[in-house]
Amino acid sequence: MSKNSVSRPLVAVVRISALASAVALGGCAHQEDTGPAAPQAPGTPAPLASVIVEPPPAPASAAAATAAPVGPQAPQIDPPIILKDVGFKTPESVLYDPEQDAYFVSNINGTPFDVDGNGFISKVTPDGKSVELMWIDGSKKTSALNAPKGLAVSGNVLYVADITFVRMFDRKTGAPKGKIAIPGATFLNDLTTGPDGTVYVSDSGLKPGKNGFEPSGTDSVYKIVKGNRPVKLIADKELGGPNGLVADDSGVWVVTFGSGELFRVDPNGKKEAGQKLPQGTLDGVVKLSDGSLLVSSWAASAIFRGTPGGAFEAIVRDVKSPADIGYDTKRNVILIPLFQLDAVELEKLPGPPPASASSVATPAATAPLTTPPSTPATTLPATGTKGVTKGPITAPAATPVGGSATPATPVTAAPK
Repeated sequence: MSKNSVSRPLVAVVRISALASAVALGGCAHQEDTGPAAPQAPGTPAPLASVIVEPPPAPASAAAATAAPVGPQAPQIDPPIILKDVGFKTPESVLYDPEQDAYFVSNINGTPFDVDGNGFISKVTPDGKSVELMWIDGSKKTSALNAPKGLAVSGNVLYVADITFVRMFDRKTGAPKGKIAIPGATFLNDLTTGPDGTVYVSDSGLKPGKNGFEPSGTDSVYKIVKGNRPVKLIADKELGGPNGLVADDSGVWVVTFGSGELFRVDPNGKKEAGQKLPQGTLDGVVKLSDGSLLVSSWAASAIFRGTPGGAFEAIVRDVKSPADIGYDTKRNVILIPLFQLDAVELEKLPGPPPASASSVATPAATAPLTTPPSTPATTLPATGTKGVTKGPITAPAATPVGGSATPATPVTAAPK
């Protein structure tokens, strides 16, 4: 295990990991339902459940209290929160909206290609105590969603990648505001917003095949200009399955599900030299204020952190099927959709929250991290359909602030 990683047990979510084996198309396919979930009216918060927490350590003895310190100690930070049994169905992306101080969660609810009209968007409070499960209900004709994936906000519009369309909704009310067809696309995946408000969307270049997914050759990144017109920024079947995107003043950073690469596309659509990350099947990416990137990897079941051109190391481990991650700039928290577990993990990073949510500093070297021992959580009986799990994690101080695939082992499914 790397000395720069944080490792711990999967806490209560491992109890439902057996459901992941029912995924028919692999990483992006939905698992078999164990039974129909209780219906919830749109906008109605899910009922609360008990919280699974780690009990505090016993008080130190008087002798220990007076003993000389052994050395610097890694600061204790809040344990991760895992939202499970809430009703999420194949959660693919989580996005923080700083204006509303809320999280949006896209739910595929099936396979990533199904034109079935049952996808939905949930709205969650940062403490996880209130969930509007069907905040946008894709089964309604006026707000159709099939297999929603990446999310982005520009102005008052929430953009949602949905197979071959980018759908638009009111950022505050969820009311539908139209859709944008992307001609020739086969697998629209992630979305990001540039500093000027331009929205970008990736096409991972996939189509259904006999053994799950096959390349379609449509690997591309598009930008949406004037709010509703798609323009190809780059298109090349050798792009490696473009997945996660994050835009800054220098262009668009891209991570790939197929080749496990990180590279940048400049404003003129030129791909710059990239790099392989320690493990592949890369999904989501966010940028922190120090210029470092957070990248989710299915192959590693981890979140990597590093600076482009430098080394990347796992700072969060044991997160099964981490899809399109988000970042809470107010609380310094990584938002991790656990695709195959129908859950979302909220993982606090060490260090104080950023001073400015919108600032992007000159890239700097990634701060060294040390690994503290992990402690199993205590499980208490749940009392409702909403589960909130907390488990311990410790790590040293860092300075993040942030913005909006050949697998190492065989994967029978798809990205995000």
